[in-house]
Amino acid sequence: MSKKSFGGSSIFAIIGLVFIAVIGIRTISTPEIWTHLAQGRANAPLSWLEMDSAVNTTWLYDKLAYTFWNIGGAPLLIILNIIGLVAAFALLVQVSKKWGGGLSQGFALLIAGHLVFQTLDVGPQVAMALFMALFLFIFSKVKNPVVLFATLIPLQLLWTNMHGSFLFGPIIAGLAAAQTAQNNKGLGARNKNQGVESGSIGLLAVILLVVTVANPSLVKLHGQVFANVASPAPAYWSSLFIEYYQVPALKPLVLFVMILGAGGLITLKKKLPITLTTLAIIGAFLAFTSPKQHAFLFAILAFPFIVLSLSAISEYLHASFSNLLGKNDKILIPATGAALVVLIAASILPVVTNQAYVKTGSASNFGLGAQENLYPDGAEAILTHPAFPKKAINLPADGGYLAFKYQRACFLDYRPGRYDTELLGQITSVMLGDGKAYDSLYLEYRPEAFIINTLTPASAQGVVTLLRRDIWKLAYFDGTTAIILQDKPEFADLLNDTAAQNAGLAKLEKARADFAALNGASRGGNSAELIGSGKVFLAFNRPVEAKAIFSLILQGNAKSPGAWIGLGNSQLLLKEFDAAIKSLQIATEQAPNSYLAWNSYAVACKYAGQNDEFQQAVEKLEKLAARNQSDEEPADEAVAPAETKTKSLTEMTVPSE
Repeated sequence: MSKKSFGGSSIFAIIGLVFIAVIGIRTISTPEIWTHLAQGRANAPLSWLEMDSAVNTTWLYDKLAYTFWNIGGAPLLIILNIIGLVAAFALLVQVSKKWGGGLSQGFALLIAGHLVFQTLDVGPQVAMALFMALFLFIFSKVKNPVVLFATLIPLQLLWTNMHGSFLFGPIIAGLAAAQTAQNNKGLGARNKNQGVESGSIGLLAVILLVVTVANPSLVKLHGQVFANVASPAPAYWSSLFIEYYQVPALKPLVLFVMILGAGGLITLKKKLPITLTTLAIIGAFLAFTSPKQHAFLFAILAFPFIVLSLSAISEYLHASFSNLLGKNDKILIPATGAALVVLIAASILPVVTNQAYVKTGSASNFGLGAQENLYPDGAEAILTHPAFPKKAINLPADGGYLAFKYQRACFLDYRPGRYDTELLGQITSVMLGDGKAYDSLYLEYRPEAFIINTLTPASAQGVVTLLRRDIWKLAYFDGTTAIILQDKPEFADLLNDTAAQNAGLAKLEKARADFAALNGASRGGNSAELIGSGKVFLAFNRPVEAKAIFSLILQGNAKSPGAWIGLGNSQLLLKEFDAAIKSLQIATEQAPNSYLAWNSYAVACKYAGQNDEFQQAVEKLEKLAARNQSDEEPADEAVAPAETKTKSLTEMTVPSE
């Protein structure tokens, strides 16, 4: 909104920045931070699969993160992350001042905050945002070519060594050169040389590209960046147990922003800025193809254009309403400002009370600290024992934590472009009970232990799959971690360590008691221990314990289709068919594209004698089987009894007493 109409005070932008700061005050739950810390300490291969040292695209960030962790731990990393996040958006506010006033900026910050909320965590993506904002800010404010060269070349050097997005530096410079060329065309001949020449900026773009080679790996860094893009798996988004919840989809918000941008294109009376428009288009394309992966990047790239669009649309509407309201049009700015304040307050309140984290299936909570309970933090007695084998297979979720906390080589972690996609698929198949995949994995790697994070899809079934083979025994379980060892004499002390085993169960019981004491309040967040243990107990066909756990989870968040499926399957095993139908019907309503929800519902209807409902469920299952499962739905392997995993609907039976 321009200064002439609907500009609004800068106080609205400040309020928007407060919202950005508040969503950054969250406990660390990403497993990727442990990989960064481990690399910051050693900058060496973390996995025993790595034959040679793969290129680390974030080595400088890792070094800084490890240094600050040693100074102030998780709280300091979170505070620095917030400072970087707020600074990035504050710079973008300055960039967008030419295109809109405080109200437009405030609404843009509100939209951006909601875009980044689900995937925001402590990590180098905030450094990426800060570098992008710095480049845009400098190009928008600095006209002296000497200053441009003196500031952007060192920044490009830092960016190159901190995050794989560094190629956006030369891209932004190239767009700025095109923007300058366009601007110079419109100037009179005598004014042509007053600004920065487009040729100078074009030369700067080339120099910035050359500067990207100034890193410990030279051009190998670029190859690793492209490998990461081409092979991003294993991928982590938002939460280790995100599939358990029916979280608000990001794509509708992305579409809204795109429609907003189209409205700006239609109503803008000025010539479109090349740089801001192109970056917004790039961000929109990436976010539309993969909302979860690129929502954060989209919020940064599109922010100035969002301000521009809001300003153009509001000016158009302001002119229309002015004709209708006459002298009363003065109330429009205060009324719009009041609406913005109300919306931001309504957005902040669920964050500080943890309701937003519970609703989105996040493992984080409002505050400072790290959620180490998501990882094998209580298994120190087992993992540090001299007899514990070096070759242990772990799932990607625990890789970085094992490397940093216990300084042991991991099998897999969440670094992209490092592991063969066939291996990742093989691990999933093993977890789902594929005997051929297990035999192939065992023959190739000869593992003597499995460390299984029970929060990830198929993990509970994986525990059952392994323990069905006589050579494996359960050594430790605490709700989120199951450690399974070969039944060999050299591991007898570990398998018989009752103190460690009791400590794990005590950790689980404490988590259960603490969650129960909340009486459904959201301030405790989502309980990782309950989610993991509920899945495992159900996989072990212990429906009484599983039913109690799933019922407790639903007290804290009734909009959890994963928990409803678990509760329904528990009731099904207990022959509580009518109750199972009610639970599973809720699951199908909350997750209408979940094959497991409909499959379990069909079984419940079959045994309750509800033939019409059974046939309708079968028809739904046939439709779901004919299309790909939606990536917004809970994973089908989340919660089901082990015996029903590989059987068709007509083969499924309820155990007799």
